[in-house]
Amino acid sequence: MTGPSRATPAPAPSPPPGLRTGMLWTVAGQGIYSAAQWLMVIILARSGGAVDVGLYSLGLALTAPLFLLLGLQLRAVQATDAQHRFEFRDYAALRVPSMILGLGVTAALAWLYPHASGPVWWLGVAKALEGGSDLVYGLMQQRERLDWIAQSTLLRGLLGLALLAGVYQLTGDLTLAAMGVAAAGLITLLLFDVPRARRLVTGHWWTWPPSSTLLRLALPLGVVIGLVSLGTNLPRLFVERLLGGEALGIYAALSYVTVAGSVFVVALGTALTTRLSQMFARGDRAGFMRLTLMLMAGAGGVGLLLTLLSAVAGAPLLSLLYGPAYAEHARTFFWLTLAGAAGYLSSSLGFAVTAARRFREQLPLFAGVTAVLALACWWFIPRFGLLGAAAATLTGAITQLLGSWLIVGQALAAPAAEQSAPFPDESGPSSPDSLSGAP
Repeated sequence: MTGPSRATPAPAPSPPPGLRTGMLWTVAGQGIYSAAQWLMVIILARSGGAVDVGLYSLGLALTAPLFLLLGLQLRAVQATDAQHRFEFRDYAALRVPSMILGLGVTAALAWLYPHASGPVWWLGVAKALEGGSDLVYGLMQQRERLDWIAQSTLLRGLLGLALLAGVYQLTGDLTLAAMGVAAAGLITLLLFDVPRARRLVTGHWWTWPPSSTLLRLALPLGVVIGLVSLGTNLPRLFVERLLGGEALGIYAALSYVTVAGSVFVVALGTALTTRLSQMFARGDRAGFMRLTLMLMAGAGGVGLLLTLLSAVAGAPLLSLLYGPAYAEHARTFFWLTLAGAAGYLSSSLGFAVTAARRFREQLPLFAGVTAVLALACWWFIPRFGLLGAAAATLTGAITQLLGSWLIVGQALAAPAAEQSAPFPDESGPSSPDSLSGAP
C-alpha cells in the first residue's frame, strides 16, 4: 500500500550530458575516488605499517561482500529497466531494510573479530551509507545523469580521504579514521545525493510492503554480486587466517595497484550499460556485440599496459609507493597484475551480461568461480604464501572470464522472445503495488 506523496515538486533538471561527456565524467569521478582509496592505503602503510593496512583490509573484506549481497545490485536492475517496470519507491523499499539488516550482521562480525571490531563496524556503517547513495545512482544512471554520479563519487572519495588522513595523522587511531570514512558517506548522501534525487522523483519515495516481483528478480543478482565481492576478498581472508595480519597488509597494498586499471574499465562499462541494454532490448545483436568487443578491447589494453609496467619496473614502483619492504614482493605483484588483466576482461563481459539481463545464469557461474577460487586458495597459499594467493586470484579470474563469455554467447543465440524475460515472473501479470509505471 502506498501513502500520499510527501515529495514536493522541484524544478526540472537540466538535460543529461551526451555519452562521451558522461563517460569523461565517469572516468574522472571513478578515477579520483579510486585514487583516494589507494591513497588511504598508502597513508596507512607509511604512517602505521602493514598491520594497520591489514586490519583496514580485513574490515573491507568482511563488510563489502555482505552489503553488496544485501544491496541486490538494484542499481544495475534499475539502470537496465528499459521498459520502466518499477518505480524508484520499489527500489527504496528493498534497499533501506536490507541496509539495516546489514548493520545488524556487521555488529555480529565486529564481535567475532574483536581485534578489528572498530574498523569492521565503522566500515560497515560506511558501506550502508554507500548503499543509500547507490540507490540514488540507479535512478541517475537510468536518466543518464552520469555527471551527477561522478560528482557524488568524487565528493565521497575526497571527503573520505581527507577525514581518514586527518584523523589518523592526529590520533594514530584506526577506528577513529574509519569513522571518518563513514562520516564522508553520510555527508555525501544528505547534502548531494538526496537533493538531486528530489529533482528526478516527483511522486512517492516509499511503498510497503516491498515488491515481491522485484525481490525475485534482483535476489539472484544480489547473490551474484556478493559472490563476486567474496571472490575478490576470499584470498585476503585466507591470507589473514593462514599467514597473519601483516602479510594481509602487504598483499592488500599490492592488490590496490590493480584498482587503478579497473577505473577505466568500470567507467567505460558504466557509461555503456544503458546503451547496451537498449540495443539488446530492441534486438540489435550486431551493435550489442560490437560495443561489447570495444569494451573488451579497452579493458585488455589497460591490463596489458599494467602487466608490462609490473614486469619492467615492479620493484621500484612498490618501493616508491609503500617503502623498500614491499619491493621484495615484486614477483607476487607481477602475478597480481596478470590476474588484474584477466579480471578487467571478465568485468567488461560482466557489463554485457547484466545489460542482457541474464541474471539467472550468473548465479551458477559465480558459485562455480567462488568454489574454484576457494580450492585454489586452499591449495596454493599454504605452499607458496603471497605468491600462491596471487596465483589463486588469477585462477578465479580466468574461470570467470570463460564462464561470462559463454553466457554472452547463449544470450545472443537465444530467440528474441526470450531476450526481455529472463525470469517467468517478469513476463507475467503485473501487480499494482510493484509495476505501476515509470517514475
